[in-house]
Amino acid sequence: MKAEEVLRLCGDVSALENVSLHWDESMAAYPGGSEIVFLRDDEIVSNSRACGFDDEVTSRLLSVASKIRSSEYMSRLAWHCYWRIFLSEAPCPPSDWPEPAELGEERGILYLLVGIGYVPLVRENHRQLGLPLEVALETIAQVKRFCDCNYSRAYKGRLGVFQSQLGWMRYYTKVPYIRLGRLEYWLQPLGSELFVYRERETGKTIAFLPDGLTCLANGLRLAKPEEYEGLETRLTKYRDDGEKVIGTPVNPRGFVDPREVVLPRAKWDLVFKKGDMSLGMHIPSGGKMTFEECQKSLERAKEFFKEYFPDKQPVSVVCNSWIFNPELQEIFGPEANLNRFQRGLYLVPNASRHGDGLWFIFLKQGPFDLDTAPAETSLQRGILDFLKKGRRWRSGQMFILMDDIDRFCDGTYLEQFDEVMEQMK
Repeated sequence: MKAEEVLRLCGDVSALENVSLHWDESMAAYPGGSEIVFLRDDEIVSNSRACGFDDEVTSRLLSVASKIRSSEYMSRLAWHCYWRIFLSEAPCPPSDWPEPAELGEERGILYLLVGIGYVPLVRENHRQLGLPLEVALETIAQVKRFCDCNYSRAYKGRLGVFQSQLGWMRYYTKVPYIRLGRLEYWLQPLGSELFVYRERETGKTIAFLPDGLTCLANGLRLAKPEEYEGLETRLTKYRDDGEKVIGTPVNPRGFVDPREVVLPRAKWDLVFKKGDMSLGMHIPSGGKMTFEECQKSLERAKEFFKEYFPDKQPVSVVCNSWIFNPELQEIFGPEANLNRFQRGLYLVPNASRHGDGLWFIFLKQGPFDLDTAPAETSLQRGILDFLKKGRRWRSGQMFILMDDIDRFCDGTYLEQFDEVMEQMK
């Protein structure tokens, strides 16, 4: 059975080009519908419970799995999706694959069954890393949040998983990617160009972007060179000659400051740069982003990675997300959870694309439309008001040095930066 035939039976062949990728390879390993492990009843019950689904949902999963096992085309589609996400040598996630029309309102469950199939893979990954079982179970629960907080919200209670998030789940099974409380962490080298200096005696911290990057007059950055056409711009400055650092620093409020500073290297150390080990932080949906819960998670991460990865100690926690758009400080009040969290971190402007992260806020597929976007939450309403004024939405970056987590509080980096700039006058 070829990919085109499977899609015809699904009722939609529009994704044929993507579905056809590695079809022959996955079909060579196809065990047959009744032998697909993640579609077995006992496996579904175990995986569903591990993810935190209740008995009613588990019953629905079992019912749909029975239909999939008895259907050659649905079995092959489910296997191909699972193989592409979890078994292929390189990441090859699904994109815009159809949900089988004959499953009706439960058509999204096929992909949810693929998703919960990651449970034994996550457990094995954690076992090989030498991590405790309770942390694996905490991490595994993420697929339920993908279902409840994203897919079911977008589709009025239907069960399923968005394919974009299904593809992301591969990393939970392959790398040190761990949930600890409110936040998740991926142990990996820093991939972006960033230079973070710390004054030896005081612990004050100043960051720089590479020399010669284009930014707007307000110190924010855009993704494409053509986006700057007709706008006032300036270039970042950064040079470290071994005796001193000269440049335009990143203001921890999230923009490149136009004022130039000079830091004597006899007093300032380069403590974090590209290639250094870091914790890539992921902020999963579900649950409030309270300052206190984020603080607990950061503190827990510091101790956890110190204990379980002593030979790969991260220097800093980093993240790139719409949550670190510095303009959230303008949209919402100072006591908003996201704004309090921002002010405890060092924000860095990234080369942001227009609309970065809006999908996570509004859960609308396709091009974003102001007129049809939901306004059900205070977050959605605040951002819609901002966009209707003709403002540009963006994402941002952040870091917090591991040494600063124990004193994580509102405004530490801001105060340090302002003191340094005042001294430079």
